[in-house]
Amino acid sequence: MIRRAKCSDAEDIAAIYNQAMAPGVFAISRVSPDSRSERLAWLEEHQDPYAAFVYEHDSRKTIAWCSLNTFSMRPEYAGLSEISCYVDEKHRGMGIGRLMLAHLIETAKTLGLRALLGRTLERNVGAIKNFNLFEFRRVATLRELSRIRGEWHNDVWLWKDLR
Repeated sequence: MIRRAKCSDAEDIAAIYNQAMAPGVFAISRVSPDSRSERLAWLEEHQDPYAAFVYEHDSRKTIAWCSLNTFSMRPEYAGLSEISCYVDEKHRGMGIGRLMLAHLIETAKTLGLRALLGRTLERNVGAIKNFNLFEFRRVATLRELSRIRGEWHNDVWLWKDLR
């Protein structure tokens, strides 16, 4: 079940995000672990139209999260959202990421956003595959933008017009 994220989800959200830093995952460029307190502050910022969601397993355990994020504070970028989607390592490859991405697209349309941006490391083949399933267009590849564990990585930016 997908539902709005609450403050009580902050620890699970941080734990899932931190899994994306594991060697060989190539999901994020961050190199220091996220904390519950950082996620609490992050959740306070995620109000409509930039909402955050979690996916609860039947056991009521949070196993994934996604969010619509402000792209820029500049007014000319209003209605544009950078998206995030992360799935617990034990539940990857089961289609949960696709469900979360579909939810973000529908929610963004409902909330009146005009376009979505996705950013991932070029080596994150699974994320790029999901973006392609929803007809995101690759608009930029920034060469050697992220340095992770002493190695340079390319960042890929993908775009979906919602109008």
